[in-house]
Amino acid sequence: MSDWETKWKGLIWVSQQSEQPNGAVFEKVSRSPGIRLIFIRDGKVLLSRESRNELDGKVDHRLPGGKVFDTNEEYQKFLGSNIDILDASRLSATKEALEEVGIIVDPSRLEYLYTDILGATCTWDLLYWACEDFSYHDTGAQFHETEADEIRGAVWVPIPEACSMVLDKEQFSESRSAIALLTVARNKGYIKI
Repeated sequence: MSDWETKWKGLIWVSQQSEQPNGAVFEKVSRSPGIRLIFIRDGKVLLSRESRNELDGKVDHRLPGGKVFDTNEEYQKFLGSNIDILDASRLSATKEALEEVGIIVDPSRLEYLYTDILGATCTWDLLYWACEDFSYHDTGAQFHETEADEIRGAVWVPIPEACSMVLDKEQFSESRSAIALLTVARNKGYIKI
């Protein structure tokens, strides 16, 4: 396979093409990995409520999270380093927890669950973390400037109820996170599948 040539670069996405020996052109897009957090306490899970542009502004329930790196430039620098993606993701997870839902978490208390791989032609991995040992920031969420208009708060939902919610696209549209939450709920004995 030929080398990949960058055709377009945005703030977080990169589009590339590769011409094959037979003349076929393969394309792919990629972005920095993301993180999602599953906070559990007293049989409940914390879900953020977000107004989503891709859903025409509809408020959707989500697992709190964000990007591991804010820009392609940061991500490309990371790829040239010897830093493990789990280390970078763990630090990003603590930042996102504070920004989105006002939770303070010691990075060592985060439990890495797994990485969900999106695909070959569209690369956007999500790293999932769980945590049951955390505290709250005195003034709540410390929104990043782009999040204040998006985040509509957070709710603690009993885990069995949350598992029903994630199966309803009107309440929870990110299917990759739905699978992660169902997996954690099953593994921790909250539901049987």
